[in-house]
Amino acid sequence: MSEQYEVNFFKPLSDHAKANKKLIVILATVWFVGVFGFQFLLLLLNQPTPEKSYEKFQAVYPAVVEDAAATPEMKTEFAKSLLHVLGKNVALKDNHKVVLQNSLTWTLESMQPDSVKPVYNVEPNEELFNKAATDLNLQNSGFDKIMIDLLPTSLVKLDKANFPEEYKSELPAIMELYLVHNQNFFTDFIFLGFPFHYWYTAQFLLILFVVLCIIYAVSIEKANIKHNFVEET
Repeated sequence: MSEQYEVNFFKPLSDHAKANKKLIVILATVWFVGVFGFQFLLLLLNQPTPEKSYEKFQAVYPAVVEDAAATPEMKTEFAKSLLHVLGKNVALKDNHKVVLQNSLTWTLESMQPDSVKPVYNVEPNEELFNKAATDLNLQNSGFDKIMIDLLPTSLVKLDKANFPEEYKSELPAIMELYLVHNQNFFTDFIFLGFPFHYWYTAQFLLILFVVLCIIYAVSIEKANIKHNFVEET
């Protein structure tokens, strides 16, 4: 076969083929930088940022797990922070969910007067859910309503009298995992109603791809004319 008709993208022979390769490489580079460059930028700028629930958890955790120095208010904040994480049900690992459910139930049990203990050593029922909502000062409105709705899937029957030592050591890492998130300017900045990093990935990259296709179509047409390249019909 004559070299005139040999087609090889990686070793182009004609000026038209070389122009086509150069154009594709440039546009592919723009696409690669647009997609992966932004992800690397996010990783570079990310800072671990705790949710308010995690800050409240950290403030009361030492006192609550030791029980002696914990006030009812501390235990309430502690229990609400656990319930907040249990609300992330889909994301929770099964073993983490067990620790959180038992820790929440033990905390609520520790809030009861000695004269009525034990309370949470029975199978969870509607009466128990209502009592838990009352103990946590939850109102049947706003975000509290969501917290109340979580109680039926968050309470368990106590199988031990005391807070297990292994749960005391596991809880901080579990809470950090679900309540501390990487954030930066691009995740906090709202653009067109969305966090910028979400808009960039979900919408801008699609627009960029279409624009690159249009640029290629226009540019290759100009290259065809410049190099007298005529496609067979």
